[in-house]
This record gives sequence, C-alpha cells and structure tokens, in this order.
Amino acid sequence: MVDRRQSFSEPQRGKQFRLKQGGGAVRRAAYALLFVVLGTVCLLMASGAAIETRITLLRYWTLLAAGVYAVAVPHVLLPDAGVPMLQRLNRSPRGLLRHQLRAWGVVVAAFAAPGLVLAFYDPGRLGDDLAIKSLHLAANLLVVLGVGLYSFGRYVNIGPASQAWQEGKKGRRYRSLKEHSTGGVFAVPDGLVPAITATARVFGVGLLALAASAYGGIGLAWAPGLLLLGWSAVALWRLLPAYDRAFYATNAFYSEIFRRTGGVHVTDREPIPFRAVYWAPPRWKPSVWAALLQLDRKLPLGRFLVPWAIGLGLLFIEDTAADVMAVYLVLFMAFKNGVSYLLVTRPFAPFPFRVMRQRPADWVATRFFVNLRWTLPLLISLLIIAVLDPALTAVEALGWTALDVAFALLTAWIFTYGTEFQDRKRFA
Repeated sequence: MVDRRQSFSEPQRGKQFRLKQGGGAVRRAAYALLFVVLGTVCLLMASGAAIETRITLLRYWTLLAAGVYAVAVPHVLLPDAGVPMLQRLNRSPRGLLRHQLRAWGVVVAAFAAPGLVLAFYDPGRLGDDLAIKSLHLAANLLVVLGVGLYSFGRYVNIGPASQAWQEGKKGRRYRSLKEHSTGGVFAVPDGLVPAITATARVFGVGLLALAASAYGGIGLAWAPGLLLLGWSAVALWRLLPAYDRAFYATNAFYSEIFRRTGGVHVTDREPIPFRAVYWAPPRWKPSVWAALLQLDRKLPLGRFLVPWAIGLGLLFIEDTAADVMAVYLVLFMAFKNGVSYLLVTRPFAPFPFRVMRQRPADWVATRFFVNLRWTLPLLISLLIIAVLDPALTAVEALGWTALDVAFALLTAWIFTYGTEFQDRKRFA
C-alpha cells in the first residue's frame, strides 16, 4: 500500500515547504500585531485631518518606511532557515527570487498599506479632495515601493562583496584606519562594512526620492518614485541569471555572522555584566542576563537608542503634530519589545533547552524583564524633553512609559504562548 505522506513530487514538496516555512504561530502573531498597530495609529492620525496635514503625514510615513527598509532586510531574510531544503529541491534562480520576495513583500505591505488609511480615511468627508489625495498617495506609494525594492536588491546581492571584505581583498584603507585607531571607533567587523554602507545608501536614496517628489510639483510628484522603482526592477532583473550564486553566498556569510559559527566577532564590545541587570528580581536575573547576552550578539539595541532619541528631540524642536509624535513613539515601542521574538527562535532557545531551564510562566517573566532593559532610558529621554518643551508634560511622559511596560508584557506573553505553551501542549 502506498504511503501518501511520502508520495509528493518535488514541486509538491516545495509547495509544502513554503507553507510551513512562512512562519509559525509566533511569526504570524508578530505580523498581525504589526498590522494592527500601524493601522490603528493611522486611523487615529487620519480622522478629521485636513488635506495639508494628510500630505505631511504621508511624507513622514514614507520617510519612516525608508528608515525601516534600510535596516530590515538582513533581519527578515538572512540567514534563511530553508537553505538546506532549497538546495535539495535545486530551486532555479527565479524560484529563489520568488521565495525571498514573498517574505519581504509582507514587510513592504505593512508599511505601504497604511498610506491608504492616511490618504482616504475621513469619516463624513470620504469624497472630498479625492483627486489630490490620490495623486499624493500614488507619489508616496511609488517611493515606498521603490525604496523597498532597492533595499531588497542591495542586500540580497551583498554576500560576494562582504566575503571579499572579510578575506581582505577589499577594504585595505578601512583596515589601516582600524589598526591605528583607539577606543574601538572602527569596531565593525570587516565583512559587515558593505552592510553598513548599504544601510546609509538605501536611506539616502529614499530621502532624495522623497525630497524630489515633495518639491517637484504636483504634476511630477510621481516621477521620482516611479524612476526608482523601475531602476530597481531592472537591476534585479539583470541579477536574475546569477541570483542563485548571490543567494547562497549571502546566506552563507550571514549564517557566519548571525549564528556565530565562524570567526567574525565584534571583540571590542564588552558583554553586559551580570551586576548591570539590576532591574530583574533574583529569581529571573540569571536567565535575563543570559538572554540579553544572546540578544546583543545579533541585535544590540543600544545602537538604535541614540539615533531614536536624537530623532525624537528633532521632532519636538520642529513642533511636529501630536499624531506624528504618537506614531513615532508607538512604533519605537513596538520595535523595542518586538525584537524579543529572536529569543524564542530555535537557534537561540531550542525546545529541550527551554523545558529544562524554566516553566512557561518564568519564560514570560524573563522576556518581560528583557523588554524592560531600555524602559528607564526611554523615561529619562521623555522627561528631559518634558523639561525643555512644554508640548510634552511629565504626566504624559509617565503615560508613555506605562504603555511601553504594557507592550513589554504583551509581547513577552504572545511570544511565549506561541512557542513554549504550544510546544508543551504537543507533548503533554
């Protein structure tokens, strides 16, 4: 008798793999939370807004999307856990491109779709200024899609260049500066320099496209985004014949960087000392400290905190609308607490390890206190702004901090429920 479970053809196995690879309960919950947060914030900002305010909000939203796209591709796509299966299936370059575009498309959609809300959501006046709203929405959406595709093309092909830097074939001047510098100014591993420059280049291109769209007049506002989107598509199409080489080389390099299986290490950065985890109770302090060590190896959040604080101060100096400030703060909190998702992934915490170490409730507490690491700096930043700018009061600063604590608890519970509780339920 034929076992139907093992009678799939190669294309069918590929289809099954894609369905499973798209993400489990935790990944789906994270994306759903992102969509809900972004959609809710946009609904609050768009309700009753004048047409001039909507245009400004669309431009701020495009700038935010460009900033996210500039750094998100490696963390969303690299390294790909499905590489062994893709190698067995011997996917074509076109198939590998579709595989990555499918995953990246979710992130692009998350920051493109809310633009519809910002442009058209206007209870009682849905039909007002439709032509102007549509033109500005199209102009900004083209920039968003163009930057998203440009960032995708820059990062998926970065493996060979990163490998050349790591092997010393490129970057001689950088290594010379690194050898003669003091204080760890040039502490970035050689192989990651192309990624750092790609981040600056992607954001710079997005900023230029947005500025050209904003100051090019309503008649040509769509042109910069369309040109960027078309140029990025052509560059990706030209890469297609050798896409498999770029795919496997880039994944191999990022496996070495992110999974710590090779010799690329940031040796000049001291790990967080145990005594520095002062905010965690003694019961969970060892596990919180170990989790922070793991998290810092892949995504040191301190590097994002200073630019965020500077950006927040600039927004207050410019007397930005309260709705925009709310979006900025909510998105920062969602990102700050959402990165603890990494701690429930298999490379960080395999199921046997989690079972041996703690109960599910203790894992919720551990991830909650991990999320609280930057809550005090957040409060201090808000209180400093409250002292310098009357637009923010101390009570409001405390309120925002309380919301961050709520985000910390919610994400810790969602991630733990999606992994720890479900894994134990399967074997109970």
